[in-house]
Amino acid sequence: MKLCDAGRRILMYTKVSNENKSFYAICRGIFPIHELCGTMTALALAKRDLLGVDLPVWRMLLPATIVHGMANLRGMKPIFKWNSATPWSEMQLSPLNVPDASTLPQLLKKGYAKLMWAIILARVLGYCIKNYYMVNRQAVKRTTTYAGNHAAFSAELATAEVLKQKK
Repeated sequence: MKLCDAGRRILMYTKVSNENKSFYAICRGIFPIHELCGTMTALALAKRDLLGVDLPVWRMLLPATIVHGMANLRGMKPIFKWNSATPWSEMQLSPLNVPDASTLPQLLKKGYAKLMWAIILARVLGYCIKNYYMVNRQAVKRTTTYAGNHAAFSAELATAEVLKQKK
């Protein structure tokens, strides 16, 4: 779906007024919202299916839904909006061919909002990398055998389950 959406939008950047078509087409192709949201959902599914952690569906989908909703509110166009007359709004960039006559406080306000969004995306990326490493490490422990016995991870899951029941 991401490939089709990105391809369609890249083909929409053919207007004569868009002087920087290739820049926006490339940036739109690598803008990471769909990928980050998909990665968060896939990692939650891996926790549930590979590690046996009991996660409800809403808890698997909520983080990705919140990040994608924030991106839509920030300017990323949803798939149903066909017209791409302002490609820079999808990546929260300013048009490259229009001089910005903003005052210093206005520039600081715009810069602060963009910086906060970049920090949010960086934190989500860090969350994905950390959870990928943790799920991978625990899955390897779970499937590794030591001297014919399964690793301690399955015992750890059993112990956690017993502790939950005693609380």
